[in-house]
Amino acid sequence: MAMTKEKLDPPQSVVSFSEKNYRPSAVEQDLYKWWEDNGFFTPDERNPNTPFVMMLPLPNVTGDLHLGHALGFGGYEDLMARWHRMLGEPTLYMPGTDHAGIIAQKVVEDELAKNEIGRNDLGREKFVAEMWKWMDHYRPRIEKQLRLLGCSLDWSRRNFTMEPPKQRAVRTHFIRLFKRGHLYRADRIVHWCVRCQTTYSDLELEHVQRTDPLYFVRYPWADPKPGDPPLVIATTRPETIVADVAVAVHPDDDRWKPFIGREVLVPMIERRVKVIGDEAVDPKFGTGALKITPGHDATDFEIGQRHGLPVITVIDTRGFMTPAAGPLAGPDRDTGRRMAVEMLKDRGLLVKDEPLTHAVGVHDRCKTIDEPLVMKQWWVKMPRLAAPAIAAVREGRVTIHPRYQEKVFFNWMENIRDWPVSRQIWWGHSIPVWYCRDCDEIVVPEEDGPDPTRCTRCRSDDIKQDPDVLDTWFSSALWPFSTLGWPDQTPDLRRYYPGSVLETGYDILFFWVARMIMMGIEEMGDIPFHTVYLHGLVLVDGEKMSKSTGNVISPMGFIEQYGADALRFALVNGVAAGADQTLSETKLQNAKEFANKLWNIGRFVLHHIDEHAETLRDWRSDRTPAPAAGAGSSDPSLGHAERWILSRTEATVAELTRLIEHYLFGEYVSALQQFVWGEFADVYLELAKAGLRDEKRALSTVRTLAYVLDRILRLAHPIVPFISDTVALQLWQRLPNTDRSPSLVIAKWPKPGTRSVALEERMDIALELVRAIRNLRQEAGTKPGERVKTTLGGDTTAIHDLPDLISHLAQTEVTFGSGSGQATVVRAIDVRVAVERDPAEHRARLERELAEAKETLRRSRDLLARPGFAEKAPANVVSNEKAKLAEREERVRLLEEELRRAT
Repeated sequence: MAMTKEKLDPPQSVVSFSEKNYRPSAVEQDLYKWWEDNGFFTPDERNPNTPFVMMLPLPNVTGDLHLGHALGFGGYEDLMARWHRMLGEPTLYMPGTDHAGIIAQKVVEDELAKNEIGRNDLGREKFVAEMWKWMDHYRPRIEKQLRLLGCSLDWSRRNFTMEPPKQRAVRTHFIRLFKRGHLYRADRIVHWCVRCQTTYSDLELEHVQRTDPLYFVRYPWADPKPGDPPLVIATTRPETIVADVAVAVHPDDDRWKPFIGREVLVPMIERRVKVIGDEAVDPKFGTGALKITPGHDATDFEIGQRHGLPVITVIDTRGFMTPAAGPLAGPDRDTGRRMAVEMLKDRGLLVKDEPLTHAVGVHDRCKTIDEPLVMKQWWVKMPRLAAPAIAAVREGRVTIHPRYQEKVFFNWMENIRDWPVSRQIWWGHSIPVWYCRDCDEIVVPEEDGPDPTRCTRCRSDDIKQDPDVLDTWFSSALWPFSTLGWPDQTPDLRRYYPGSVLETGYDILFFWVARMIMMGIEEMGDIPFHTVYLHGLVLVDGEKMSKSTGNVISPMGFIEQYGADALRFALVNGVAAGADQTLSETKLQNAKEFANKLWNIGRFVLHHIDEHAETLRDWRSDRTPAPAAGAGSSDPSLGHAERWILSRTEATVAELTRLIEHYLFGEYVSALQQFVWGEFADVYLELAKAGLRDEKRALSTVRTLAYVLDRILRLAHPIVPFISDTVALQLWQRLPNTDRSPSLVIAKWPKPGTRSVALEERMDIALELVRAIRNLRQEAGTKPGERVKTTLGGDTTAIHDLPDLISHLAQTEVTFGSGSGQATVVRAIDVRVAVERDPAEHRARLERELAEAKETLRRSRDLLARPGFAEKAPANVVSNEKAKLAEREERVRLLEEELRRAT
């Protein structure tokens, strides 16, 4: 794409590199705008490579983003998008937002209620206008927050599920499913929310633990006989007894088998109903007899269907008892329950009640207790649609990470139930169906045809459109192809479908992921993506974040305090695939310190590049990117330290590439930190300081610093894009080379070069020795800067040419041979550290330590000698004190021996 020089020039805030500490607020927003203005996030249509395509899991337009979004969008997804872009793949990371159906309407209704306005006060048209105002307010806010997170989305392709092209796609999809026989309308039991006034699917039913009374109620025999046992049922919902149409028992339950076919009287209304046998009854629950209420229980409805039982509805859509409830008619369902209990008591039919802790279904959006009701709804036949999706995962055409989630996928898909898609709300995609009031014909228009005005059968013009809207997940299931222009065969659809990866939380595997696979195969004839990555949840006090429970945490405050890079780094670092986590202050602080470490590494390297600008002139003009052939180079100017860090750099490139390729993102971030901090900063930068002071080694040292820093920045860019690009722009300004790009966003991901494994192994031994020497110094109580002598004996072949390196890192004089002092063994090497001290000062210190040790020993002996202590104290306490006494006696003995040697 053509770009002007003015656009390519980075903003001044990014060019400045004078501050000691990294300040994200001074860089991030300006840098992101520069990226976006230059079109770095838009895939190059001329690039012949296979595209990488990933759809943003469209956030609901119900408010701000939360930490879960930050993890998915700014963590895993943007990491993948940036990595694939650096691999040279035309990368489409597609942005979009969802209209959010029920929850969005609830949020707006709650806002209106603050001014004592209900949706019915406004009417449908004005209420929908209020919904659009909400969308117009929050969509830009969400898009701004995605930018603040650093998400490299292609903003030239914004999407929203309610915009006209998406409405056309949803309408087309519904009509095609209907004509193919996948849709039907029927009276079936559904989940009903008396608060939101709509149906919802099985997936939106949440179960919460609570304790309720379990009532044991006697049902009188209609025609009692001598010896009839009392028939008692157990229920937590006595208010629905008046809707009973049978009592069911297990056909093999010997207690009740002889009574199948007999009749009992329903308490409170004395309706005669039969005792039936059905295998769905659990003989272990209650008395083994189950009241059958098809109008208010899903299991009972299925039993009723098998036995041809009638449906009686005694609770209406508002949660009030209907006239069919007889003596309970009128009040709400909770009051109806209390009335039923009193009435049963009065009639001597309540045998007892006892507390029962059980799972109660609630609507996940508002936590209102579910009310199963039988209603006429539109349903999608799922088994036929599920079969190809199951096959796609079984055959490996779609892979789910972590892999154990595939078992969860199969379990649900192989037992899938039909999906009710009607919603009795005003905000959403209208159902494209009309009903004839004269002949009850269902009129469905052609895909791109106008809305019908007459009945197709009787030609009556008295037709009305279905007032319901479609489930939000019905429209979002089309996301992988509706965003690309479907149902039209657009260039985008041809180039970018099927996509590559779908990343989202494991909690919506069935809400969204499974439905996208099903609908992609159904409408496009192919899977929508080859890989699904499911991340865990960010928990708050051990609970999932939810707007309805008010525990949602916005990432914006963390970005303001720590920066987007630090937040992204903290959320991903060390987290296993699919694992839940809690974001801690410790993780955030560590991430902030890592960003600052990168900043200071950059300042250190750039400072020395500037100091050696003249000697680096030939390298710059030659445009050689690094010390000639890396770790395997025969360049005599490269010392052991340079060859080691170059080899470790190539190893790190290979390892981080492998980790990302295998979707091990938490491990990738941890390994990156270990290399940058533990190897480059803590080891090589210390060794480089000596090289920089040596005129013969300075040039190769600076070149090595520049080369490794360049690779570190490229390796770090997917997770910390802001600081990595800021430092890279400074580095490239000083040392242009063949790999240079306008930005790391479109730079090349490094390829691993040659390594010197033997040198790495020798350096591992040297670094182990350094750690051992430091530990011995600490045990000897040396002060910082205090001189010690280290002698290395035994098998020192591996490190025979590394004594200077060990001396520099351990701040000690190293010699080979036998010696004295504090000792340990590292890989068959005898390590002895002798402290060079003033004899008088050393004796004085030992005398002080011995006096303190003797006082501690005295107190221990006095405690054990105290009358009654050994007899009265718990055995474990006495045992611990005796162990302490032995340790303290040994401490005194060792100090006395050392003091004798020092005298």
